[in-house]
Amino acid sequence: MTPSKGPSDLLIPASQPREAVAILNCLVTNDGHLTDCTVQGESSPELGVGDAALKMAAQFQVDLMGPDGKSRAGSFIQVPVRIRIR
Repeated sequence: MTPSKGPSDLLIPASQPREAVAILNCLVTNDGHLTDCTVQGESSPELGVGDAALKMAAQFQVDLMGPDGKSRAGSFIQVPVRIRIR
């Protein structure tokens, strides 16, 4: 039988925060915001990182000019989202 954790055990900080990653596939709007996002993959599905990334995506804005000099408006891009979990 393992000993139960008391309230003081919950106050001990983790030695290193965990990092979880979700990859979103999103449509870039004419003003650089993201819409119609879907989760393409996530490192820790049990933590709900993909769902959290989807909820945040509406607040993201990207540069309309891609590295190739063409507008990204109307195209889908992959967006990595890293979340630190303490």
